Amino acid sequence: MTKNKNFRGQATPSVIDTVYENCNFSMNTCIDDGGVKKGVRLFPGDDTLRTFTRCNLTNCEPPPGSTLVKSNTTICGRGEEVGSENVVIDETTITAKEYADIIYGKYRDGQYVYHSPIHIPCAPPEDT
Repeated sequence: MTKNKNFRGQATPSVIDTVYENCNFSMNTCIDDGGVKKGVRLFPGDDTLRTFTRCNLTNCEPPPGSTLVKSNTTICGRGEEVGSENVVIDETTITAKEYADIIYGKYRDGQYVYHSPIHIPCAPPEDT
């Protein structure tokens, strides 16, 4: 069993095990598959059954048939532009942009469960 490790951003974690507890596997962004938001597949090409207990699996897709116990499986986008408006200030037109973190759904029982996206206003990404 692997406990209390941070594998953030690693599709194939640096420690290979079948049982993980209190570990972070989160990915910063989800995958857009033809307009459908999905998680990044963990352990690509390896369908070994694994157990994840109290793990952060944000934007992740565990191997098929894996057991998830009290784990976060949110599928979300961060710092996405959700609106813009041209504003005139002192006779100069600027574009004001609105950004949000968007929660699309969850990965549950081997499938994605979606709902109306939830927008949480946020600051612009650092690269804008």
